[in-house]
Amino acid sequence: MQHLNEFQELGIQIKSNAVQQKTKCPKCSHQRKNKNDPALSVNLQSGSYNCHHCGWSGNVKFKAKQPYIEPDVQSVDLSERTISYFKKRGITESTLANWKVTESVEWFPQVQKKRKAINFNYFRNGKLVNVKFRDAEKNFKMVKGAELIFYGLDNIKEVEHCYIVEGEMDAMSLFESGIYSVVSVPNGATKGNQKLEYLDNCHEYFKKMKKITIFTDSDQAGIALRNELARRLGLHRCEYIEIDGFKDANEVLVSKGSEFLRSLLKTAKKFPVEGLFDISKHWNRILNFTEVGVENYSMGFDSDDLLQIDFGSWTTVTGIPNSGKSDFLDQVCVNMAMQHGFRVGYFAPESFPFEGHIKRIANKLMQKNVQVDDLNKCKDFIEEHFFLLKIDLENLTLKGILDKFRELVLAKGCNLFVIDPCNILYHSQQRDYTYVGKILSEITQFVQQTNTHLFLVAHPRKMTMTNGIYDVCTPYDISGSSDFFNKTYNAISVYRELGVKTKFGSDAVRVYIQKVKRKENGRQGDFSVAPDFNNGGVYKTIDSKKRLTVHTDNDVPF
Repeated sequence: MQHLNEFQELGIQIKSNAVQQKTKCPKCSHQRKNKNDPALSVNLQSGSYNCHHCGWSGNVKFKAKQPYIEPDVQSVDLSERTISYFKKRGITESTLANWKVTESVEWFPQVQKKRKAINFNYFRNGKLVNVKFRDAEKNFKMVKGAELIFYGLDNIKEVEHCYIVEGEMDAMSLFESGIYSVVSVPNGATKGNQKLEYLDNCHEYFKKMKKITIFTDSDQAGIALRNELARRLGLHRCEYIEIDGFKDANEVLVSKGSEFLRSLLKTAKKFPVEGLFDISKHWNRILNFTEVGVENYSMGFDSDDLLQIDFGSWTTVTGIPNSGKSDFLDQVCVNMAMQHGFRVGYFAPESFPFEGHIKRIANKLMQKNVQVDDLNKCKDFIEEHFFLLKIDLENLTLKGILDKFRELVLAKGCNLFVIDPCNILYHSQQRDYTYVGKILSEITQFVQQTNTHLFLVAHPRKMTMTNGIYDVCTPYDISGSSDFFNKTYNAISVYRELGVKTKFGSDAVRVYIQKVKRKENGRQGDFSVAPDFNNGGVYKTIDSKKRLTVHTDNDVPF
C-alpha cells in the first residue's frame, strides 16, 4: 500500500487499498460532535489529503529534507572469530584492515534486540559518512539519517577505470584479487524503481571516468541495477560482467580463487549503443517482449488507452498559439513525477523568468494557488524532481542542450526531458530540411542511448481557418519540415476550444493523439481536459458529453 507509513506518521488511518478514500481527520475529529465523520479525503496514489471540515491538507510526498547526520558509533577492532569468518569467505586480515572493517554492538529492529555486528564503514575523503551493520543472521541496517554514498569511494578518486559491485563483500573480493579501484553500492539491488540516491551524492567522482565495469549479481534485481547504473553513467563508457553458475564475485573467489576472478574480469561485454542487433544474444528479451510488451507509464489522465509513455522514444507536441501546449505539458510532467517518481529536465527559455515557471509547477503539485508556506512545503520535492537549464543563447545548439541533458542523467537520474520550443534552435543553424532531419535523428539517438523520453514542443509555421475558426494543426504544419511527423514516435496536438466552457471556469482543451508509432503505446484518438484555475491550474480530464456551455468571452489565461 503506497505511502502507508507516511500517512500513519501523521495520524491518518488508512482503511483499505482503495486509491481514493475517506477517513477521520486526526486534527479535528476529536473536537466534533460526530467524532466518526470521515471528513478527510485521502489519495493513496498521489499522497494528498484534505479535510473538508477544518481545511487541513497536504501531501505526504512533500516532506522537508533533513540535513544528514554524522555517525556516532562505538566500534572496536575485529575479533579473531570474525577474522576467521572472513577468511572462510576468501578475505584476508590485511584486506579487512585496508577497508577499515570494525565491530560494535547494535540494536537490530528485525529481531528487536542488541547484537554483535560487523561494521562496513563508508568514508569520503577519509571522513566517516555512514556505516552498514551486519549481524550473524545476515540482518542489515545503516545509520538512520546519514548520507548514502558508495562503499570504498576514496578508492576511485584518481583513476580513469573503476569497478562497481553490488555488495561490500564483493568489493573486498575484487580487492583481494588485485583490483583496487572498486566501489560497492550501499543498499544492493531491488526489483522495483531504481532510485540511486548514492549516485546523486557521488556523481562528481564519475565525470572524468573513461571506463566503468559493472559487476552486479546475476539475478533479475542485479541485472536491473546494472542497466540503471549504465543508463546514468553512460552506455558508451560502461561494460558489464556476466557470470554463469555463480551468484556474485565473492562466490567466484571462494569457489575458484583470485586468479579465476581476475580472468573473469577480462570477459567484460560492451553495452549495445549502436550497430548490429544481436538476435541470438537478446532472444530471451525478445520472448519476454512478445509476452508483456514494453513498459509503459501513464501521463496521469483518463487517456491510457490512447497514449502511454515509454523510454527510448520521443513525442512531438504542437498546437496553435495560446492553446496551452506548455501548460498542459507541465501537467504531464507533474503527474509523472508524482505517480512514478520521474525526474524532469527542462530547456524552456520561453518560460522565463524561471521563478514563474517553478511557481506554476508548485501550483499543480499542491493543487492550489500557492502562497509562501505552500511553496516551502513542496520545495524539496521540486528540487529533487525538476531541473531547469540556462544556456547561453549566443552558443545555443542542440548538441549543447543534449550534452547538458546527459549530465542530468548522470547527476540526477532524469527520465523525462522537455525542449520548449525547438524552433529557438533555428537562429544559429541553417534552416533547411536537411538540418531539421539531422537534429531529429540526434534526438532519437539521445533517448535510445539514455533510455529516457523527450517531449519536443514545436510551433506551427502557419495556421488555417474554417468558417472563422482555427483548424487543429498537425506536425506536418510545424515550421521546418515534415520530418516532425515522419520521425517522431508520438504526436500530440493541443487545441484550446474557444467558446466551450467547463465547470472550472476555463475553456476546454482537446488533446489530439495524432500519431502513435508503437501499437503497444496506444492509438490515435482524442480526449478533453481543462485547467482549474481556482485550484492552481491543475488540468483535469472532463467528460466530453458534459462540457458544452457556449460563451463568447476570451479572457482565460494560459
